[in-house]
Amino acid sequence: MEMRNFILHRDILSVEVTIDKKDYIIGVQWKAPEKPYGDTWSLKSYSNKENGNKDLSKEQINEFLKTINANWNWNMDDFLK
Repeated sequence: MEMRNFILHRDILSVEVTIDKKDYIIGVQWKAPEKPYGDTWSLKSYSNKENGNKDLSKEQINEFLKTINANWNWNMDDFLK
């Protein structure tokens, strides 16, 4: 997976991604994590750049989201001292 051309506008991130030799535009929205280690980006839209189709599998979408969501297990008590 290759990512490039990141554009952030408020809480929306647009990124061009190559998955299995196909180029996509993917839009994700930032959200506050529900837990100290929860996801911070949720998928809002995507399309194949060549034909506009939404032809990614659930596994491919989940792999992309896993890549951009840093799921670190922060111990917030360490920061509140």
